[in-house]
Amino acid sequence: MLELPLTVKIPTDQELDYRPDLDEILMKRRRANIREGYKLLMNENPRLPYRFQATINIDNSSLWELFLELAETFPANVSCVYGLTEDESVTTMPLKKEFVLRELSGYEAELTQDCQLEFGLLFHQKDLLIELSVSESKYIRYWGIELERFKRLMKSFDLPADDKLEFIDEYPKMVLPLRDVLPGSKAPETVVYYLDDAFKIDRNASNALFD
Repeated sequence: MLELPLTVKIPTDQELDYRPDLDEILMKRRRANIREGYKLLMNENPRLPYRFQATINIDNSSLWELFLELAETFPANVSCVYGLTEDESVTTMPLKKEFVLRELSGYEAELTQDCQLEFGLLFHQKDLLIELSVSESKYIRYWGIELERFKRLMKSFDLPADDKLEFIDEYPKMVLPLRDVLPGSKAPETVVYYLDDAFKIDRNASNALFD
């Protein structure tokens, strides 16, 4: 079974709310293929400027390390994409990748475990797209060009290709506030506020919670 964030709990059969297809969901969940690995999809549309996309499950304790390794496939300047799951994400102007990663690293625990936060990197030109995102359920999506380099990286993390791989948000789950399970962590609104400040994003932050 995949190592999940501290904030994600798989409900027991008794904790699930009743619904007409509950028995079917329970049966499907018992056969769920949620484990480490990646699902690869080649781009067949020549008008889209990437070669492939991949969705990746990795144990949560290794998520940040893999994120940093995938970030190495980007040029020196990138945009950062981040936000709260219930709000629209913002995309920064192109910034030095080193600066972006340094700012994100200050909130590693929150970004990798708080299911209210999503984040990633983006490089987009007319003929080239590279994108890396970490979903609210803390698996990775990646769009890229260098397929062989990507496969070598997956192998270095012992992540096998699996076209039948499934992901945690395909099934019922319970999400806990990070502060309930990791004392001293920052509220997601606080993380967004400080990233806005670092990246010079101007939006209403009056509801931010300060630590």
